[in-house]
Amino acid sequence: MARPLISLPSHRTHILSVRWWHALILGWSLLWPVTGIEFNSPVYAETGPVSPANHPALKQAKRLLEAGQAEEAITTLRRFLATSPKPDLLDDAYLLLGAALHSAKQYGEALKYLRQLQTEFPDSEVTERGKLMQARVHAAMGNLDLALPILTGLRNLSKDDGTKREALQLSGEFYAQKKDATRAIQAWLDEVALGTEDQAEDVRTRIRELASETSDKKALEQIRDTFPRSFPGDLASLRLIDLYVGRGEEHQAIRQIQQFLVNFPIHPQAAKTSELLATLQTKLKSNQFFIAAVLPLSGKLAPFASEVLSGIQLAVEANRDRAGSASVGLIVKDYESDYASFLDDLSELLNTDRPLAVIGPLLSKNLPVMAELAERAHIPLITPTATLPNVRRLGNYVFSTALTYQLQAQRIAAYAIKEQGFRRFCILHPDTTYGRELARLFAQEVRQHEGEVIAIESYKEGEADVSAQLKRMKAEDLKRYGLSMPIDQTKLAGKLTKLDKKIFYTPGFDAIFIPGRAADAGLIAAQLNFHDMKVPFLGANGWNSTDFARTDDSSIDGAVFVDGFFVDSPTPTVQDFVDRFKKRFQTNPTLFAMQGYDAAKLVIDAVRKGASSGEAVHDQLLTQPDLSSLAGPAAFGSDGTLNRPLFLMQIKRGRFQQVN
Repeated sequence: MARPLISLPSHRTHILSVRWWHALILGWSLLWPVTGIEFNSPVYAETGPVSPANHPALKQAKRLLEAGQAEEAITTLRRFLATSPKPDLLDDAYLLLGAALHSAKQYGEALKYLRQLQTEFPDSEVTERGKLMQARVHAAMGNLDLALPILTGLRNLSKDDGTKREALQLSGEFYAQKKDATRAIQAWLDEVALGTEDQAEDVRTRIRELASETSDKKALEQIRDTFPRSFPGDLASLRLIDLYVGRGEEHQAIRQIQQFLVNFPIHPQAAKTSELLATLQTKLKSNQFFIAAVLPLSGKLAPFASEVLSGIQLAVEANRDRAGSASVGLIVKDYESDYASFLDDLSELLNTDRPLAVIGPLLSKNLPVMAELAERAHIPLITPTATLPNVRRLGNYVFSTALTYQLQAQRIAAYAIKEQGFRRFCILHPDTTYGRELARLFAQEVRQHEGEVIAIESYKEGEADVSAQLKRMKAEDLKRYGLSMPIDQTKLAGKLTKLDKKIFYTPGFDAIFIPGRAADAGLIAAQLNFHDMKVPFLGANGWNSTDFARTDDSSIDGAVFVDGFFVDSPTPTVQDFVDRFKKRFQTNPTLFAMQGYDAAKLVIDAVRKGASSGEAVHDQLLTQPDLSSLAGPAAFGSDGTLNRPLFLMQIKRGRFQQVN
């Protein structure tokens, strides 16, 4: 407080009020959420000792805040400040007003008064309360990086344990918001030393909740490694075991259990965990062979990797249910969990576990190093999604079940030329790698079949108006095969109209290829019709969106596109796959799931035909001309890509229908 003198009686009253106030804020701290960034707890309880609030205006403002009437409290405090109150009441008024404005979500104004408190009363007894409030306001505004330094200063410099505890608690909450679980836990553990045993148990409960809700394996591994033989390292280890078992990563689960039992031999969960270890080891020993899935199951690509893994798991489980089949287990390795040791781990997996094949990675850029290791170990590497052309150039043991640009271009061109008899085409593609490659490969296919590409134009994804491109395309067509005919409307209507100079354009090309996103293709189709370019539309798998099919614009009706998977295909093998997948995972399979399924099934089929090593699986994949893919008979080409039937879909009355 900014009071120069304190009499003995008032000083005693002040000490009692401080103690009461700290007890109150510690009580409120138990109600604060572990994670939410919108702090709605009654911050009015943190505005300092009650003695200055004996002033009627300040006392009324406190009552209003306690009743949740922040706006009324703001009005009261502004009126009070307008009366030019004594300086020894200003610090309380600023803090109260900052709290009220925070409650009213007027964060900018709240910061103004809290900063004024720091500037005018740097030595006030409520200044530290103001800093805590300032940190809360920054957090409420989403500025955690501004809030944390304020709290760090309080943790290091404050002489009051209550203030330090609150600063540590808030620090933990803010770190949790930043997904930095280790720092959050460390802050909360520091908080334990400053409180009672009951308060310490509350903190431990907070930490347990954070650990149990964390699904990020990297974060859990960091907690485990930071607290290898103490709380909450045990919680992180147990959570990791649950995640590994749930994902079918049984090898990883076994290693984690073994490490847990070494670090926590007398843990309450040790006996139960030992039983799980025995179960998993028995299960693994029962398998004659293994397939390894090496995928980025954490990080940005995790959703796609999980789709692939689900397909692989379904194939392995289907084989397990088949009577008389050789038992094939699954080893799952997270490519992203610890990249620094990944190559060593992969080498150990290849040379120690000797899987029949490795399925992965997702991205083309990760293929070369994995291909080299697979080549050395003579174990096939099958990428389910990488679209790199000619993967065989990376090694003789590299295969791909991915839907490549080349496969799409070949199939849609074959449909247009061989099945529909089209000879002349225009291409309008997005200026992306996807669009440019498909446009180039489609044009190449057309020319190889003695067709003709009249014009190629590009557009930016999301571009709403492509009329300039269409006009250039039309002009190019008119130089060759297009027809332009003026129509005299006076002969039709018997009088002059605004349409008397209309020109009708007849395209000289048979179809237009638009390898872009569904959202863009819908807009483009409408503009093509407007410009009298009413020809069949052809597309690629970027069109496979139910929203695209349901558009009210009839201009896309009849359009045909190609994809590697069609969930509503009437093909019996596809429907069986979809039904089993939905029953197992409670969702529809995707193209990635199907490609993971195919990769695993081809390896399992090789085992059923007698393959018992990576070399034998490699030979079968390389030489068999009638491999059984989900879509039908298939074979790996000389470039390592699985040449399989693709799906042609046509848009009819708001639905996709399979053409082939």
